[in-house]
Amino acid sequence: MADHDLNTLLDWRGRTVLDRKGETLGKLGDLYLDEAIDRAAYAGVRTGLFGRHESIVPLARIAEREGDLVVPYDAELVRDAPKIDPDTGLDEAEQERLARHYGTTSAAPPAPPAPATEDHAEMIRSEEELTTGTTPMKPAERVRLRKVLVTEHVKKTVPVRREVVQLETDPPPEGAVEDAGPA
Repeated sequence: MADHDLNTLLDWRGRTVLDRKGETLGKLGDLYLDEAIDRAAYAGVRTGLFGRHESIVPLARIAEREGDLVVPYDAELVRDAPKIDPDTGLDEAEQERLARHYGTTSAAPPAPPAPATEDHAEMIRSEEELTTGTTPMKPAERVRLRKVLVTEHVKKTVPVRREVVQLETDPPPEGAVEDAGPA
C-alpha cells in the first residue's frame, strides 16, 4: 500500500475519482479501516445518479493527477465491486471478497500462531474508532434567552431640537387707517 497519511486521505474526500482510462467514476467518500493493520485500506466512491451508490476501492494504488484521484481499474470493475454496508465497516470476509474482486492480496498480515503453553494470560485490548461524516446532534446544554432591562447612568451633552411658533409683527402699510371704534 502506498504510504498515504491520514491527513492526505481525509483531504481527498470529495475529490473526483477517475478510472485508469480517465473516465469519471464519482467522488471519494468514506474511508474504511483494515483493523488488522490499523490503517485506512479502502475508500468508498460515490457513484450513480446524485452519488447514491457507493463502490469500494483499495487505497493501495490510488494516485493524484491534476487534482483528481486515479484508480488503476476499469470503471466496470469498480461499479461491479461487492456491495458493503457502510454502517458496519469491513470485516475480514468482506476484505477477502474485495481482494478477490480486484485481484489484490489481502492487506491483513497472517495471524500469529497461538502459543502452545499451558499458562493462561489475559489482557484487555482497547482501540479508538475514527468516525467521519455527519452525526446526529446531541444536546450539550440548555440555553434560555431572556430580555432584561438594564439602566445605565450616563452624563452626555445631547443637542435638543424643537419647533417653536413665533409671532412676527410688521407696521401697517401707509395710508391704511382703520377705524379703531369708539374711544
